[in-house]
Amino acid sequence: MKEKIKTFCAICILILTVPYVVTLLFQGNETSVGNGEIQELLTENAAGSGTLGDSGMDLEEYLTGILAKEIPLDYEKEAIKAQAVIARTQAAAAMGTEEQNLPDSMSREEMLTLWGQEGFEANYRTIEEAVASTRGEILMCDGSPIQAAFHAVSAGKTRAAKEALQQEDKPYLSAVESGMDIPSPDFLKVVFMEKEEFLKKLEGICPGVTEAGGEVLEKVSVLERDPSDYVLQMKIGEQTSTGEEFRECLGLNSACYYLKEVDNKIRIVSKGLGHGLGLSQYGANELAKEGKGYQEILQYYYKGVSIEKIDEK
Repeated sequence: MKEKIKTFCAICILILTVPYVVTLLFQGNETSVGNGEIQELLTENAAGSGTLGDSGMDLEEYLTGILAKEIPLDYEKEAIKAQAVIARTQAAAAMGTEEQNLPDSMSREEMLTLWGQEGFEANYRTIEEAVASTRGEILMCDGSPIQAAFHAVSAGKTRAAKEALQQEDKPYLSAVESGMDIPSPDFLKVVFMEKEEFLKKLEGICPGVTEAGGEVLEKVSVLERDPSDYVLQMKIGEQTSTGEEFRECLGLNSACYYLKEVDNKIRIVSKGLGHGLGLSQYGANELAKEGKGYQEILQYYYKGVSIEKIDEK
């Protein structure tokens, strides 16, 4: 146990000094982690002082730093509380993997630089309250922390993991209606590209596509979509790519996109912002405005999960 705790502390020190942007939807190589072990991992440390190793930052402050990065702080309190439970769940789930890729966290000094003194006090109080009011709560399914994927704005419906990732099903990541995302300013984005620019960008995933003859949208087309309208597979020249690869190559907001030639240019309309799996933050905020509590919001987006307290003896 002590070795695991030391490993946890070392990782936390690393993420506080070398921040990285978490873009992985899931962590691989899962192992079974029971409630008791999670409790120890999240609440103990090598010195027994309640802090994350030599960094001097305790768990609650660490989670506060995660929220500072992950969600707009002008969102409703219940939406921010939901995100706090997600962050704690991700930390617990990461400890059950070989990689132990913990979510990135900001230090107080970084927050102060970002917000200034006046903004720091208000924002820190908001996220501190969200973390404290959900203390110890994580999302569980079949005795283990779930892989709590989330995104900024859905395309009107979230995605099911089975179709989106083409791997084993995770029933708690099923498609749910999220029409409350439609009013978001990030719901719809329209981009026009010159044909030459469009094809040149695609050279990164399909070398030689610029040299092939024929009309552009004969060479580049959608082959398959999932039930939520996100693109699963693309045809690019003689090759195929995933919708996410295409999205990344062109810098699109999501893989829910539509291509059309307009005025001799390629028009790309994308819906939503992010990968579309799990909780939609904008949708969660709209549900909070309707009076839904954070637990109800979480159980709307993650089907069949339980919310359990694991850090109190």
